[in-house]
This record gives sequence, structure tokens and C-alpha cells, in this order.
Amino acid sequence: MPRNSALLPAFASLVLASLAGASPAAALVTQPNGQVMPVNSNNGETQLFTLFAQRGENLDYQQDGKTSPATFSPLCDFRATFVLKQSGSSLGVGWYNVDPAATTAPALADIHVIVPAGSPVGTVITATDIKNDPNYLNGEIGFALVGGQTHYSEQKWNPLCSGCNPPGNWITGVIYASTVTANAYYLAFEDGNVGATPNSFQNDGDYNDYVYFFEGLVCSGGGEPCDTGLPGVCAQGVTQCASGGVVCEGLVPASGETCDGIDNDCDGATDNGDLCQEGYVCDKGTCVQACGIGEFVCFDGKVCDANGFCVDPACADVVCDAGQVCVGGTCKAPCDGVSCPYPTVCRVGACVDPCANVMCDDGQVCDNGVCRTSCSCAPCAGGLSCEAQSGVCLEEACLTVTCDAGTHCVAGTCVDSCEGATCPSGQVCTEGACVDDPNAGTGGNGGGTTGITVGVSVGGSGATGGAGGEGGAASGGASGGTGTAGESSGCGCRTAGASETTGASGAAGAAGMGGVGLLALGLLGLRRRPRRARRDQV
Repeated sequence: MPRNSALLPAFASLVLASLAGASPAAALVTQPNGQVMPVNSNNGETQLFTLFAQRGENLDYQQDGKTSPATFSPLCDFRATFVLKQSGSSLGVGWYNVDPAATTAPALADIHVIVPAGSPVGTVITATDIKNDPNYLNGEIGFALVGGQTHYSEQKWNPLCSGCNPPGNWITGVIYASTVTANAYYLAFEDGNVGATPNSFQNDGDYNDYVYFFEGLVCSGGGEPCDTGLPGVCAQGVTQCASGGVVCEGLVPASGETCDGIDNDCDGATDNGDLCQEGYVCDKGTCVQACGIGEFVCFDGKVCDANGFCVDPACADVVCDAGQVCVGGTCKAPCDGVSCPYPTVCRVGACVDPCANVMCDDGQVCDNGVCRTSCSCAPCAGGLSCEAQSGVCLEEACLTVTCDAGTHCVAGTCVDSCEGATCPSGQVCTEGACVDDPNAGTGGNGGGTTGITVGVSVGGSGATGGAGGEGGAASGGASGGTGTAGESSGCGCRTAGASETTGASGAAGAAGMGGVGLLALGLLGLRRRPRRARRDQV
């Protein structure tokens, strides 16, 4: 509710008192002047926490209040309900097309009212289907409170507090994902004016002036890299738009620890435990033998490093970051030099199906490792069309094209999925999949991390296997990094770790690479999907 400027000192005291009695994480919405909201205005009005309790929502009006997602994709069953008004003003709410390239706020003429001013609480708008509205431009939408000073769901379009330190846009709407209804959000507005100075927030901060409940929306923000907060390979994630909002889902699950310079089991320790065969220890991601004992001499051209281990002389004085190992004097991560065949992606040194461990909500499909609403009820980007069977957006030229195994459709033509692929060391690309090379791992002085390049780029430094057998897997295979979201999903590929060999040196190689194979088996979804090049939906 708008408040009189004479009440500013009292309101400031209220906010400070609320802050003093709460932990730092008790509220997630902070205004540019430092005030934390929403608050309980204690003025006899119905507060947000009362509304949520009445509607059976398991929502904390402070902790669960957010400024994102602020834009959405409208689904088939869009519905808007006016659920609370605690203001004497008469305003309406409308939607607008989101233009990612826009530098100014949407004009009033571009905001299409769905709940008119003067509508009573309880008003339900079902006839307005945004997807079929001629004003809808087939992309994401935002919402705005109109009739007074326009307040937007996107904070960046709200008035700027230029006098705040640092300057920032006021937050005039708080967003809550429903815990009861899938694909539904509450948007709670303050309707009072805001200005350029820190004390110009002419509202009481309870966000109960106009509250709308929107159903049939899916949030934007999926497919972005994120940190899960977990250690090791479990740290890297991708944002997913679930029915409850944006969440961070891990890309790589925990697996058994192996000697590869990586925290495979996500316990916060790298290469811990007894990981190598008898007589070997794990040092810097490689199974090596001790040296300097009695008359023992390092073989295969290796030298003793400062820790007393036989190592490649080029790596004796090299210290690599966590998740990397030294190969030929250079620190490398598991996916360095690897370019997986379509549609697989490289994660921890293996070409895998990005959708293998992704669980999507009802009405969603996994595309590029990201859960997206089926295109039967969500728009496709320009130039793409919806394939009803898979629920994903495809190039229009590929809609009616079916390709053989090992190929996929690009611009209406089936192309070899192995073209231009560089498989992990010890593997070759066959029929669109990186599989074990039957001629690899038999010894030799190759052992490069770039693997075997096929198609456009022929040859590769790892084509001849590992250094002395033991280095083929440990030196040649411990390259790193994880794949990123946004690469096409679905694969029928097979991937395994280094094949076991006989003898002490061969066993060391197997110990150095076996974890990659186990991870690959854990990640791969051994199923076929339509061999067509998919593209991101809006």
C-alpha cells in the first residue's frame, strides 16, 4: 500500500527491526537502498503469509520471495486469477512481449491488459489465451501493473534509484512459485510510486496491494551453467525450469574414485584411497611406481620427481590444478581436445548422452540435457517447427527426414555424425559413437590426450596408445573438464573405459582410466532417439 512520507522514519524502524530479528538468509529480496522485503506491515491488512496459508501453500513469504523468474513462456492452459487486493487504488495487470535486445522499458501501448482496473478479487480470466493473441510474438512474456506508475515483473524496467549506493532499480513485484499447482506463480505488487532517492520507496513493503495467480506458465532460465554447491565432479550443473521454478541440477553423478586427478565420488578429496595395483601409488592423477629405493631405476625414460615417484620427465616439476593431470609437460582436463560426435557431449573424459540422468516433470521433454516444455504447448523459435512425436523443436527442413544410424539431419540432409569428431584417447568414432579402439592400449609412445580425430580432421596424437602401456591410459586419458549444456541431446552411443591389459604396466594404465569408463556407463542412456539436429526452444 502507498504510504505517507511522514511515516518514513517509522517504516525505516520497522524494516530495521525486522532485519534485527531475522537471520541473513531470512529474506531474499533486497532493495537498492538496502531494505530487505517483504515485511509484515502490522497495519490490519491481510498479509502474504495469511494468503498463502488460506490457499494451502507451503510458502515462506520472505524466504521464498524472489525477483526471478521474471519472464515466462505461456502454455496452452494459461489462466489469471486476481487473489488479493489491499489497496484503495484501481489498477490493472497486463502482459508484454519480452525483447532480449530492448534497452528501454515496454511502452504502455505494448502492455496488453488481462485483468482490467476495477476488477474484483476472485476475477478469473480464462478466455484470453496468450498463445493465440495476435499481439503475441511467439516468445517469452513479462507482466506489468498498469494505471498508475507502471511496475514491471522485470526489475530492470522499474524506476532507477540513482541516489542509492550503488544505484539500482526498485523491486516493485515479488514472485513466488506455487507449491500446490504446477507451472503456476504468484506475482505480488506494491502500487505506490518509487523515485530516484533512497527514501523515495512510497510503499509499506508488504507486497499485498495487488496479488495475481498465474497458471499455465513455464519459467525461463533453463540451460545456463550453475554450481550445485557439491564438491568434485558433482559441482557443475545446469539450470532447469521445473514446475516450482529454476533449479540447479548436476551434470555428472558421483561414481567410484579412480586415479585421474578428479574427485569422482564427490567427497571433497581427490584420488583418495587405494586406487592402483600392487606396487603402484596414485600421484597427480597417474598410477606410478616409487623410485630411489635400493638399486631401483626408473624405466621407460621416466625420472624420479621430488616426491620419489617415477614420472614423465616433462612433468617432474609441473603442478596442476584439481581436476587436471600433467601430460607431456602440460596440464590437461579430461575433455581437452575432445569433440564428441552428434548428439553426445563430453563429460569427465567420456562422450555421453546429456539426457541420460535428467528427470523432467510431466509435460516436459529433455532437449540438449535441459528440461523444456513440450513444443506442443510452448513456442518454437523462428525457423524451427514442432515435431509432435518427440516434443522438441527441429529445423523445418528436417521434420520429415529420417536418417540411418550414425547420421543425423542438417538442413534437410543426412550427414555422418562422426564427421569432425575427436574421440577420447583409446576410442574411435564408429556409426556416430565413440567406442573402444581395439588397437589402442597396447603400448607405444603415443598417449596424447586429443584422442583419434575422424572425418574432417584425420589422425591424432593418441592413435598409437599409451606410453609404455601404463601411460597409455594414465597419461593419455586423464584429460578433463565437463561438457556444457546446450548441445543436442539423445544418443545411441556406447562408451567404455580403457580395456584391461595384462602385466604390471598394462594394469597401471587400466587403473588410471577405468573410472572414465564406469562414469560413461553410468551416464549413457543406451537408447535411440530421432537422428535429427535439434535446436533450442524459446
